[in-house]
Amino acid sequence: LAGHWKLVKYLIIDEYSMISREFLATLSKTLNVIFKHLNQEDHDLPFGGKRCALYFPSSGQDTLSQNAGSELYRQFTTVVLLKQQMRITDPAWQAVLERARHGKCVEADLKLLRPWAHAFLVTPRNAVRRKWNSAASRNHCKQTKRQLLISPAEDTKRGGVLSSAELFALAKRKYEAKRSSEDRTQLEDEIFLAKGMQVMLVTNIQTELDMANGARGTVYDILLDPREPN
Repeated sequence: LAGHWKLVKYLIIDEYSMISREFLATLSKTLNVIFKHLNQEDHDLPFGGKRCALYFPSSGQDTLSQNAGSELYRQFTTVVLLKQQMRITDPAWQAVLERARHGKCVEADLKLLRPWAHAFLVTPRNAVRRKWNSAASRNHCKQTKRQLLISPAEDTKRGGVLSSAELFALAKRKYEAKRSSEDRTQLEDEIFLAKGMQVMLVTNIQTELDMANGARGTVYDILLDPREPN
C-alpha cells in the first residue's frame, strides 16, 4: 500500500458529500501512518501532510449548517466555488438528475432511464443496496430463465456449531450494528446467486489476481456444498 502512495502529491476527493466524517477521519489516519513510514518521520498531520481537495457540486438546496464538517473540514483554508455546470450540457438530463436527487421523478424521467436498466447503482445506503440487489437478482433470473439460489450465512466458531448463548450474542450484535455506522462492516445474512449474474467484490481476496475491492465479474458456474441434496 505504501508503494502505491509513494509518488502521490495530491489527494482529490470528489462528491465528498457522499462520505461520512468517520470515513474521512479514518482516511486521514491511514494516510498519516503511511507517510510517517515512508518519510521516516514522527508526525501527526491531516492526510499525512499531503495536499487534499474536496469537490462537491452544490445542488442549491443544502444550507451551510447541513454541510458543516468536523475538525478536518475546518483545516481547509481555500474554497473554490464552481458556479458553472461543465459535465452535463443536456438540460433535459440535468432536470432528470435534479428531480431524482430530491425524489420527485415523473413518468417521462422513468422512460428516459429504462435503457439504463443494467447500469450499476452506487449508493451509500445499505437498505437501498439490499433492495436493489434483491430486485436485480430476481429480474436476472426471470429474464434468463435461470434458477435463483439463496445462500444463507453459516456462523461457526473454530469450526464448530455456535451455542445458544453465542447465537443470542451474535443476533444482539447484528441488531445493534444495524442501528449504527458499523452496519457497513457486517456480512450479509444471505446472498443471491445465479449463473450469468453480474457481481462485484467488496473486499480484497487476491489482489495479485485482480480480485480486489471493486473488481467486477460474471458468475459462470456454481459448485454446491457436498451437504446439499442432489
